[in-house]
Amino acid sequence: MPEFLADWQTLMAAVEHWLAGGNPYGEYLNYRGQQLHAGAFAYPPPALLPGAALALLPWQLSGLLLLFLSVIGFEYWARRTSGRIALPWLLLWLPLVQNLWIGQVTLLALVGIALAEMAYTGQRDRRAGVLLALALLKPQTVALPALWLLLLALRGHRWRLLAAFALTSTILWGGILLSEGPAIYLKWFDGLRAYGPELPNRPLLFPPFGPLLGIFAVLLWRCYGRGDLWTLLLLLNTLIYPLSVVYVASGVAFVIIRWRKDWPWYPLLLSWLIPASIVLVRTPDTIAALTQAIVATGLLAGLAPRLPRPWARWERRAMPR
Repeated sequence: MPEFLADWQTLMAAVEHWLAGGNPYGEYLNYRGQQLHAGAFAYPPPALLPGAALALLPWQLSGLLLLFLSVIGFEYWARRTSGRIALPWLLLWLPLVQNLWIGQVTLLALVGIALAEMAYTGQRDRRAGVLLALALLKPQTVALPALWLLLLALRGHRWRLLAAFALTSTILWGGILLSEGPAIYLKWFDGLRAYGPELPNRPLLFPPFGPLLGIFAVLLWRCYGRGDLWTLLLLLNTLIYPLSVVYVASGVAFVIIRWRKDWPWYPLLLSWLIPASIVLVRTPDTIAALTQAIVATGLLAGLAPRLPRPWARWERRAMPR
C-alpha cells in the first residue's frame, strides 16, 4: 500500500525544490531523501503559486488541510445536490479512498468545478469564475465541463463570471510567467513527456473493458441524465482521461449523485472485492483491466436497483396520519 499522503509529499517536495531555485519538472529529492524521476511533478506551472503559500506549513499539516477541504466540499455539494449524506462514498468506493489516502488533488479539483457549476446556476458569477480558474489548475480532470460553463457564460453574457475567471487566470498563469519566464512552460512540457512511462496511459474507454464502461455510461445517461449536458461532459471527461489509475475515476461519484439521488451503496463495496479476489501479473493491460473493473462498480451504483429495506414499513407505520 502506498504511504499516506504519498502524492502530496511528492507535490510539496517539488514546490520546495522550486523555491530553492531548482527545476520542479526535473529530478529532485522527496522528503525521505529519495531521488524522484523527471516529470514526477506534472501540474501546470501556475499550481506552483498556491503551492508556495502552502509550503509555509509542514507538509503533513498542508496535506491534512487538503483532505479537509476535499471531504467538506464534497459532502456540502452532495447534500445540496441530492439531499443525502455522501460520506459513505468516501469510505466504500475504492477510487475515492485511494484519492484521499495518497493525497491526490483530483477530488479537490472536481469539488471546485462542481461548486463552480452550482454557483453559476445560483447566479453567483464572481464565485463561479474564481472556482473555474482554480479547478483548471488540474485541467485534464475538468476541461470539458469547465469549457462548457465558459461557453454558457459567453452565450448568456455573464460578464462578471468571465471577468472573474480572466482575472484569476491572469494572476495565476501570468504571475508564474512574470516570475519564471517562458522557460517554465518549456520545462513543464519536458516533464510531461517524461511522466510515468511505466503507467498504462490510455483512456478508460479503451479495451479490454472500456467498451463495457461506455455501454454502462450510455445506459446511465438514457435513464437519468438526459438534458444535463454539463454532467454528461464530466462523465465523458472522466472516461477519456489518458491515465488508467483508479483515482482518476472519482468524477463518476459526482455523476451518480447528481443523476440518481436514490443510488444504492452495495455496488460500491465490489470495488474492494475485485482487487482482493483477482491476482494478476502486472502489465499495462492487466492494470488497465483491473482499473476498468473497479470503475464499473461506480457506474453500477447508478444502474443497480436499491435493496429492499425491511424497516421501511415500520417507518411508514410510525408516520403521523
